[in-house]
Formats: sequence, structure tokens, C-alpha cells
Amino acid sequence: MKKNIKFIIFIILGIIALYFTRENYGDHSKNKSIMACMAAQKIKSKDMTKAEAEKICKEKINKKINK
Repeated sequence: MKKNIKFIIFIILGIIALYFTRENYGDHSKNKSIMACMAAQKIKSKDMTKAEAEKICKEKINKKINK
């Protein structure tokens, strides 16, 4: 019985750690994707401003994430 309690506590702590990790670092990969998209947009279209590229990329990335 004591082994089971330790295992259950370990699982609960693991779930809590994963939740906080997702909350703190979840946007990191999204931001990197947006930055990469912005770089590609700037290379593709030299006359595009940073704000335009950011707007287009945020829309594209958010659309793909929310599928």
C-alpha cells in the first residue's frame, strides 16, 4: 500500500510539473514559428514591412494551431 501511495504522489507531481511547463513555455515554439515565417516573408517580398509580415504570419500560424 505504501508503494502505491508513493507512486500516486509521483504521478500527481509529474502532472503538475507538466502543466506549469506548458503554461510557461507553451508560446516559445509558436513565437519561433512566427519569427521564421516573418523572415521568409521578408525574403520573399522585399518591400513588405515588419508589421505586415508579422500580421500575416500570426494569422497563418494561429489558423494552423486552431485547426
